Amino acid sequence: MTTHTADCAECDFRLAKVPARDWPAGSQRPIYLFASAYPRRVQEGRSATWEPSNLDDSLPQAPVWKKKGFSKIIGYIPQVNHTYALIEGLYAIENEHQVAIGESTCSGRFWTKPRGVEGGGKALMEIGELSSIALERCMTARCAIETMGGLAEEYGYYGAEWEGQMDDIIAEAGEALVVGDPKEAWVFHILPDDTGTSAVWAAQRVPDGHISIVANQFIIRGVKKDKKDEFLFSSNLWEVAERNNLWEAEDGELDFLKVYGYMRVHAAYATRRVWRVFTLAAPSLLPSLPSSVDDFGDGYPFSVEPDKKLNPADLMRFQRDHYEGTEFDLTQGIAAGPYGDPNRYDPSANKGENVTLLQAQGGFYERSISLFRTSYSTVTQSRGALPNLVGGRVWICQYMPAMSTYTPLYVGVSSLPPSYTRGSLFKYERRSNYWSAASVGNWATRFYRYIRQDVEESQRTIEGPLMLQADMTDKAAMENLATGDMKGAEEVLKGQADLAAKVALDTWNGKLYYPNY
Repeated sequence: MTTHTADCAECDFRLAKVPARDWPAGSQRPIYLFASAYPRRVQEGRSATWEPSNLDDSLPQAPVWKKKGFSKIIGYIPQVNHTYALIEGLYAIENEHQVAIGESTCSGRFWTKPRGVEGGGKALMEIGELSSIALERCMTARCAIETMGGLAEEYGYYGAEWEGQMDDIIAEAGEALVVGDPKEAWVFHILPDDTGTSAVWAAQRVPDGHISIVANQFIIRGVKKDKKDEFLFSSNLWEVAERNNLWEAEDGELDFLKVYGYMRVHAAYATRRVWRVFTLAAPSLLPSLPSSVDDFGDGYPFSVEPDKKLNPADLMRFQRDHYEGTEFDLTQGIAAGPYGDPNRYDPSANKGENVTLLQAQGGFYERSISLFRTSYSTVTQSRGALPNLVGGRVWICQYMPAMSTYTPLYVGVSSLPPSYTRGSLFKYERRSNYWSAASVGNWATRFYRYIRQDVEESQRTIEGPLMLQADMTDKAAMENLATGDMKGAEEVLKGQADLAAKVALDTWNGKLYYPNY
């Protein structure tokens, strides 16, 4: 399993199903300039979600968005003969071969500009395009990592920011992905190299039976050259470090975080979340794992073994956390107001936008796991005991996990529920799962202490039965496959996803509608 929250103040929250395709010899794949705000992509022929026809015509910006070239192509790479189907949003999520990805932006020591911008550089690749290309082309997590790393080395890599304050650019210069398949999971780190024409990257395998967490800071420490079963890395990993006097051969193993990372913010932003998830997964660690360490996270392991086997519901619970019951509980104290609001807004940060960051002077707030500026959250399953059509499942919620509902999607079906593919931050849209959850969250967090119980009850009422129903749906689809009825199996899976999305939408819109499970 992988899990991810796309935490962003202005991002496009729509999801897209990209079908598998065959390509003529000599085809070229376009590479788009990174964009996050709606519409993050306007592209014909990739997915119904990104088509110009899916833009909201009632908005005054629609004619501008629909102009050819609005989403900027900055280069091309050779296309492969066949690309696999996948689900994507801001980043790729899971493909038809059950390769799944979660993302976390990290600080990086080096940065560069992309091609095609004012004063632009030579870098072509960023993590959104790389993750989608990897899932278009790969049947394993290792293939995905080597594909992304190889393309970034060849064509150059740039981060999510390249204009504005240098602190903001450095804070977004690196990226981390968790990449899983039915057999193994890896943590992948990448940033531009010091020339702006290539990339530096490394990946470490998560031991079987363990959980690992990236909280906007690199976590790979001692990279071992001779352990190819545990580590993958770029050909220039040591060379770039040496020529910048960041590492010497006598240092031994290369600490990726200390060599290539850059302290983004106080430990309360990053390492506290690592502590929280580790101790939620393994409460037995509470006496021995300190809640406060230095900004590098020294003292925290790369991964831990949970006290019990985890399931998707556990990961959803982790994603809804505000440190409840700990000394860092954001529902308590004067900053939570009279009703226990766990959200923290810092108008001094980021040019006045309401985002949860550290205060510029005199202290800080904890950075919670569940965050009011979440565009969507995923929990993926890659289940090797099942055929790919059934095994590749994504649990999805739009808006902050604490105020939303996870419902299942299957990568193998032809389309996604429309309520996950429409809408923007420009206008309230009642038919959008994002807006139905956001409207509840807007009121519930103002009176959090009292309304949270109602929200949690609705989450249990929906998600508990959905977990059981999803397993029954798997069984029904398998019965269809046993008779060779592929179409029937797809219809069963699609029907379950559509029904689950409708239940979530109706419930959060105030319609007390629960199907007979």
